[in-house]
Amino acid sequence: MDRRIDTRVIDTGDAALDTIIEKNACQLWWIVISVKTTGTKGLIQIYDGFDTGGKLKLQIEPEYAGLAPFIPPITCDQGLTIYNDANIASYTVAWRPLGWGAGEE
Repeated sequence: MDRRIDTRVIDTGDAALDTIIEKNACQLWWIVISVKTTGTKGLIQIYDGFDTGGKLKLQIEPEYAGLAPFIPPITCDQGLTIYNDANIASYTVAWRPLGWGAGEE
């Protein structure tokens, strides 16, 4: 089995946006979130799919910077899209692709 974990840093530019992280099945292992204004709730939504029309898998409303590890990892069958609101300054996400070419058994 392939043990590769991909990571990506998203600098939101203090804007609300949806970002396609992976266009294939994958497992989400962790996310580190930085908020723009400490003590003010932000919003992160994790979707299984290619946009916010996919299945909502998790919603996080952080007020402070922090790490959210997922054990077991969150499995997305279609793809991985993450939405953030304007109070999320940046986030780093780690995921493992599944399926073709990823050594999945």
